[in-house]
Amino acid sequence: MENLYSRLKWSRNRVVNENSKGGFVKLFISKQLIQGSATAILGIFVPIFIYETSGNLFYVVGLYYALLSLLTVLFIIPGMYAVNKIGFSRSLVLGGVFSVILYTMMFFLTPENIWHILGPLAIVITLFRIFHWVPFHVDFALFTKKGQRGKQVSLTFASTAFLGVIGPILAGFIITNAGYDALFGVAVVLLSIATVSYAFVPETMTQFTWSYKETWKKLFSREMRGVAVGEFASGAEIIVNLVVWPIFLYEVLNGDFFEIGIVSTIVVGATIVVQLFMGNKIDKGKDSKEKTLRVGSTLYAFGWILKMFILSAAHVFFIGLYHNIVKIFTRTPFAAILYDLSADQGKYVDEYTVVREISSHSGRVVSLLVISALSLTLPIGWAFLIAAVASIALNLVYRLHNA
Repeated sequence: MENLYSRLKWSRNRVVNENSKGGFVKLFISKQLIQGSATAILGIFVPIFIYETSGNLFYVVGLYYALLSLLTVLFIIPGMYAVNKIGFSRSLVLGGVFSVILYTMMFFLTPENIWHILGPLAIVITLFRIFHWVPFHVDFALFTKKGQRGKQVSLTFASTAFLGVIGPILAGFIITNAGYDALFGVAVVLLSIATVSYAFVPETMTQFTWSYKETWKKLFSREMRGVAVGEFASGAEIIVNLVVWPIFLYEVLNGDFFEIGIVSTIVVGATIVVQLFMGNKIDKGKDSKEKTLRVGSTLYAFGWILKMFILSAAHVFFIGLYHNIVKIFTRTPFAAILYDLSADQGKYVDEYTVVREISSHSGRVVSLLVISALSLTLPIGWAFLIAAVASIALNLVYRLHNA
């Protein structure tokens, strides 16, 4: 039996190693370049669209995004059983189909029918998340190499930043001149191309084997504590960046979509070179990722505090530029640490990734519920204080893991 297991393990590793040669490139092209182009133009404008369409009530947007994350937490485990049958890389194709459906539905969303469409839309978004994010993270962990992972993570972030230079200003121009319908139309075309390209990503011999009960038991186990707490904090911070910041920007710039696009473009464009430099830096030395994260998260948290005092486009530029640069020194090492830990799990890389996703979305739910409640009596800028605390808590990913 032991010899059989050894042969199966050797066979799996051989397949993963062979696939990893071209797997990273194909995954990078599909996810970062093609789908990333759609994400770049949608980015900050989707939360603003829902905010506008629902009557400029932040708590509606906050509670809706909290619901989306809660649904992900509840259904990600049974979703993995479906992924087992389909295949992890092939599930990326199905996730792509749901992304196309998602933005096709948004194309028809109006203030008159929003309360009828938000329910079905939530189901589609949840299905997209389940069939896209876990398979993507698993494939990324398997297709990247230890010792080069910081550089490869940095490359993916830099490509996102590069597209972020073009995306916001292009989206602002499209919305100003042709409306949201045109924006969603362009996104659907790009996402359709990405869906086809995912079919060329090599399949990996990966199976999710934990039961519902076992997964939740592992989530609260001692060995997973660092990852669970780190990802919880990450989710709490990410959702402020994804949902609160765009709406805050919309209010500060008085709904000027083109100005929002221009400012976002300039800020993102100024950070690309720093991002590429970071990839090389954090791969050198055993403790470089941890040290960089420790310093970066402190500076990043300070940036969230500064954002609470933004009053003009000039403030958005200078504070946003600072925050984007120090974000590199936080997010790059944090992601590299997590992918290192994921790759070290061997055949349990997918189970490990599911625990990460549950923790991250749990952080989003809690963060959004608190922010939505506070928004009833306080300006949403106070949410940045929550993001600042969460940024510091990212350090627990390695402190608790090594405890």
